[in-house]
Amino acid sequence: MKRIKIFILASIVCSMAIIGVEAQSTSQQMTKKEARDAARAARRQAAAVEDQISYQQAIQALKDQSFVVEVDQIIFPRGYTKYVSSMTNFVYMNGGQAVIQIAANNFSPGPNGLGGITVQGTPSNITMSTDKKGFTYYSFMDQGIAVSASVNIQLIGNTNRVTVTIYPNFNNNNLTLMGNLLPYNKSNIFQGQTI
Repeated sequence: MKRIKIFILASIVCSMAIIGVEAQSTSQQMTKKEARDAARAARRQAAAVEDQISYQQAIQALKDQSFVVEVDQIIFPRGYTKYVSSMTNFVYMNGGQAVIQIAANNFSPGPNGLGGITVQGTPSNITMSTDKKGFTYYSFMDQGIAVSASVNIQLIGNTNRVTVTIYPNFNNNNLTLMGNLLPYNKSNIFQGQTI
């Protein structure tokens, strides 16, 4: 009988110890989960601050008329979409010149030597406005030897992400480009041969 009492008492003590260890383990898991959530929140906050800084730099670059849109996606007239290198696909304005370069064809060198076309012109009729939702609209006419087009840039609020729509004056082959707008001196682009 004494052995049974000792066995029951030992079982109860072991059960209490196991329950205590499980409770401690659960509280440690909660701590790990809370730490993970805090780290995620800190990353989100850092990304939001970085986006805000990029947005302010983009707005200033537009005002200074010295910017580059590094294009990473081209949407062709019938909706066909192609992801491209932002180093060779861009729209920029700097020093009274506007350049549009598309290098989407990897199989032939094209007129610019990069598989596409590079056109240069002089910007005119430059306008800039911001709506109530925080979208900034920037437009200009690009006139040159091989280009005559209206270029519209839409800057999405609180980021440097833009949509550029090019409306040629002599045909209906509108082109939509998506990418990031950077100050001209912070860009990393490679320009091909201009037509």
